[in-house]
Amino acid sequence: MIGKPPIDYSTLPDGDIACFDIKSFYASIEAIARGFDPFETAIAVVGNQDQQGSVILAASPYMKAKFNLGTGNRLYEIPDIPEILLVEPRMELYMNRALQIIDIYTSYVHPDDIFVYSVDESWLDLTSTKVRYNGTKNMVTKIKNEINNKHGLACSVGVGPNMFLSKVAMDVEGKKTGYARWGYDDIKDKLWPLEVSKVWGIGSRTAAKFNKWGIYTMGDVASRSLEFFKKRLGIVGVEIYRQAWGIDDSRPGGFYDDKRKSIGRGATLYRDYQKFEEIKTVIFNLSEDIGYRARELGLAGRTVSLYIRYSQEFYKKGFQGQQTLESATNLEHEIMRAALELLEKKYQAGSPIRRISLSLSNLLGEENVQLSLFQDKEKKMNLARARDQIRNEFGPEKLDYGLSQADGSIRERLNSNIGGHKKK
Repeated sequence: MIGKPPIDYSTLPDGDIACFDIKSFYASIEAIARGFDPFETAIAVVGNQDQQGSVILAASPYMKAKFNLGTGNRLYEIPDIPEILLVEPRMELYMNRALQIIDIYTSYVHPDDIFVYSVDESWLDLTSTKVRYNGTKNMVTKIKNEINNKHGLACSVGVGPNMFLSKVAMDVEGKKTGYARWGYDDIKDKLWPLEVSKVWGIGSRTAAKFNKWGIYTMGDVASRSLEFFKKRLGIVGVEIYRQAWGIDDSRPGGFYDDKRKSIGRGATLYRDYQKFEEIKTVIFNLSEDIGYRARELGLAGRTVSLYIRYSQEFYKKGFQGQQTLESATNLEHEIMRAALELLEKKYQAGSPIRRISLSLSNLLGEENVQLSLFQDKEKKMNLARARDQIRNEFGPEKLDYGLSQADGSIRERLNSNIGGHKKK
């Protein structure tokens, strides 16, 4: 039996948070670029068509509906028929389109009222601006229409008093109807019947634990006590329990939230890397890329994270670690130095490495970096910006550090790919 809510809902924020999701983003862009309607065309975006085991990165709505194939399926599962169009990913095109859509969002709400969750999904806080557009639904419709008119893309939208309810409303109802609005009054009838495994934020392992405890739905979660989840899952359990009651204190907090966002880059290597100097070169290549992107975004970060995956044949899987710096940075040499310190602590010399990933987090605006505490940091940052200008004007290969092209370098691959796929 479910008792009373753990909080008086009248004391909670009751704004209008909208979760926008662009339908079949990559595949829809590819269909439209070829003059096709993504709702009437079977199109799949596949990274490497030379390998039958390649994963489908995206599929058009028609492809999903007619062939029951979508993201995560394999190339060998796709029927070899003329009706299905296979295309390679063009990541630069997708990133540019995502930025154009964000530009549309910022024409309706302040950037501080937007949280970009991924290339195709964002939250917008419409609370303070909906009155200009004669209410929330009219405002959402206007934004959706502008995205469709300018780019041919369709959106699913969920609206709720907080980020969690708007996201679940979009996932469960909005993807079917185009628009859904859930409030605190809908928790009992709409949220509680949902299986925990189908709810955003609850992973498969956590759902499996819940099932072992006799918990299958969000209503089952709400029927237990807060202490039950706190004792077994700690802060994660507390959050899920609160969400079962529709409670979520988070809100869209601007394009870059230092608690949630990071700038990262990784690479799967074409062969095993075992020599320290070659590994160092790859780490520097990744550091260069991250530093450059951070400066372009006007950001700096305090925490450097390194992830190493060994070759499949090796008896160990790999390791990861992170280091928090005294001052935020966006300089490649400082990022590399922190990563190498992590490598030296954890790497067993001679172990075969097959993937290296690096990220910079705990982000803040570049203008907030305390340069006065460090004698030459401002000079180094100015030099880095000057170097960036040369790269942007003449190409990244025109001004390289010697280490960029040392043995084992993957610099050329990084310059020509985004997210492991070709830019164009």
